[in-house]
Amino acid sequence: MPPPTPAPVACPPRGAPLVRVTISDPDVRVLAPVSADELRRMADVPEEVSHDTVLHHLGLTLSRVEWRSEITVRSQGLSGGPVCGVPSEVRLSLVHAEHSIRLAREVPRNGCLAREVLAHERRHAELNRRTLRDAADGLRQAARSWAARARAEAPDAGAAALLLQEDLTAAVEPVLARLRAAREAGHDAIDTPQEYQRLGRVCPTDQRRLSARLRAH
Repeated sequence: MPPPTPAPVACPPRGAPLVRVTISDPDVRVLAPVSADELRRMADVPEEVSHDTVLHHLGLTLSRVEWRSEITVRSQGLSGGPVCGVPSEVRLSLVHAEHSIRLAREVPRNGCLAREVLAHERRHAELNRRTLRDAADGLRQAARSWAARARAEAPDAGAAALLLQEDLTAAVEPVLARLRAAREAGHDAIDTPQEYQRLGRVCPTDQRRLSARLRAH
């Protein structure tokens, strides 16, 4: 006869899991200028298209977001396992690990064009910060929904905690995907042909100095 199917492991009382979401979002840093060629490399723009898109490389905003989580697990089961674990507290943090602006060294320092390019890049930075706050709200909702139903059966409490961590990662990934998509769409809405045409017309004196410096390279 086949061995009897083990009875399901009883889970501990779930209660109302506590969910905390925090944001670490320092002010964007304006770093020392680098060459327009270096900005192009940092932006991963192919060499063959860079000549016609030089205005894209007068400034660059870089942003890198990380997320971190901690789960407190309540578990019960037989002394030798298996056990059932449920989350009693979930702590999530969104961290702007990198957020910086650089201007091209060829842009005349402290002039009209530098102010225009910096203002353009600050629009990108504000979009990054706004979408980060929106993502925090989405993470909170996703984590609360997940914590209300999450459970994991495993040989021991440590293995149950690992399973819950993997399950949480899958639950919040759609929120992070929406963050990435919202940023891409928002940056595209800022970097329009009309905006680059405008940046090519403003500050004519600085434009002439810029052109001379770029030709010198």
